[in-house]
Amino acid sequence: MNNGLIYDILVKIFLCLNVVDVAVASLVCKSWNNACRDPSLWNKIDLSRLSSYCFNIPFNKVGAYRYSSLKMTQFLKHLLDLSNGNTTCIIFNFYVYLTNEQTPNLKRVVLPQTGDFSRAGVDTVLSLWRGLESITITSAVSSYSMILAIGRHCKNITELKFSEGNFEEKHAVALTKYTPKLKILSIRNLPTSLKALLCVLNFFEDLEKVNICHSLILDTSYPHIAFVDISNLRNILPTSIMEKLIYCERGTCLRCMNGRDTTRSRQPDGPYEDIWGEDEIASLIHLPQPTEAERFATRHVRVLPFMKRMMYNST
Repeated sequence: MNNGLIYDILVKIFLCLNVVDVAVASLVCKSWNNACRDPSLWNKIDLSRLSSYCFNIPFNKVGAYRYSSLKMTQFLKHLLDLSNGNTTCIIFNFYVYLTNEQTPNLKRVVLPQTGDFSRAGVDTVLSLWRGLESITITSAVSSYSMILAIGRHCKNITELKFSEGNFEEKHAVALTKYTPKLKILSIRNLPTSLKALLCVLNFFEDLEKVNICHSLILDTSYPHIAFVDISNLRNILPTSIMEKLIYCERGTCLRCMNGRDTTRSRQPDGPYEDIWGEDEIASLIHLPQPTEAERFATRHVRVLPFMKRMMYNST
């Protein structure tokens, strides 16, 4: 008589746990496993807040151990089996090293900082992500190769965020060709070509926001490279287009605020473990600011021995 009530209570409890804890709970018994498969638990798989120790990676070591890719593949297989196709968003841990991972039916994905994706691997992965609407591209994948693969497979991209490399004319031209529905673009803290920026701003009719906070905007049309600041942009662009730009003049952006934080991991040139995925554009902010207690707790998460065995033995 109480099976339905017990199921609902278990689901509410599991909603408060991280994905590793839910994966462990699914191994307890059949009734717990059944509750762990509830669709409400799996819309988003957020691995970003887990301690890097969950994957045997030393703290603050980006891509330190490449075998984390194998662990991540095995772990994802178990999570996706529990999700039963109900996952639409995956946010990877900053320090995990990925190779040609394949995860279907996603609408949003945030890649880790490092990895080793071949061009064929990128093409294969995006062929499985045809419904993708938002992606954060890091140095794990060549940004230009990713745009070309998006053009072949993903027709519904509305949000793009580049977190590494340069934003050049070839990127802007490829975007105008392959992502005509683009509404949100973040090139925060990147060297950016003025021509590329103007191309994006003038082409996309539905463009709503472009984040250029601390972007180094370069005008290479001069004999010597010239730097363009916000006052120059105001002279070039009409007010209606300037309103679409998010920029920093008064030290109020995320980079400036975190620059005043004395915690080592939050310095502007530090590892960014807890802020790397944030953005001044609200729809791209997927990592809430943790409290000191939460930060301490997540850095001391450990995988239980039987969970380790499950991760190693999963097929």
